[in-house]
Amino acid sequence: MIRPQKIVVPLLQAALPNVAITTWVPDIDYRDFPMINVRRIGGIRNPDAPRIHTLPVIEMSAYTNTGGLIAAENLYEEALDALFDARDNQTVTAAGYIQSLYETMGATQFSSLYQDSWRVQGLIRLGLRLPRST
Repeated sequence: MIRPQKIVVPLLQAALPNVAITTWVPDIDYRDFPMINVRRIGGIRNPDAPRIHTLPVIEMSAYTNTGGLIAAENLYEEALDALFDARDNQTVTAAGYIQSLYETMGATQFSSLYQDSWRVQGLIRLGLRLPRST
């Protein structure tokens, strides 16, 4: 099974080098802002090609501690643009690539779990494929 984080995290790290990209929010002593946290919240395998093509849904949360809500919204949009660019360019990572992308819930303000920070989150359905072997 393809782990979406194995594809999404390297793509976001390359596109947003000054942003902490995480799959599990670090302890307060090690937490850096701005931060994007990516986690899988569901999805399915393609019934016609279940070993090479999955359709996971990820939750992508953007956190900032300066610039208020607008900065968090902008960070989310920058990260989403990076994923669209990776899809359009068929950028391949060691784990695979994004074949399709559909934002199922657009940028939405949520209360941040972390003091003095802002959070914007969205849900994104990805079509992921393994790298070609030939």
